[in-house]
Amino acid sequence: MKNNKIVTHAELTIAPELIEEVLTQAILTKNLIQQEEGTEVFILSSKKDVPNVLVIFGVYTSEATYKWHLEQDYVKNFFAFLGDKLLAAPNASQLEEIV
Repeated sequence: MKNNKIVTHAELTIAPELIEEVLTQAILTKNLIQQEEGTEVFILSSKKDVPNVLVIFGVYTSEATYKWHLEQDYVKNFFAFLGDKLLAAPNASQLEEIV
């Protein structure tokens, strides 16, 4: 039986001198995302050995809820805010759960 959940993984490399500023906004955004009806899991973390690399893991109930999530102003505003604070383009993947 196919699982219709959307599982995402993203790594964001932030300029080290800006990580505290980004974390403040990332935590505020995370708190809003975790309240979304279609969000099952949303984890904001950093690499232990490279603390300026944020790692985001999310699980959404369906393609529709994931698309809805991406359209929210707070998500769009966070990515716009990141603009000049990234050292490289985000590395993002959609994963498939193996049941």
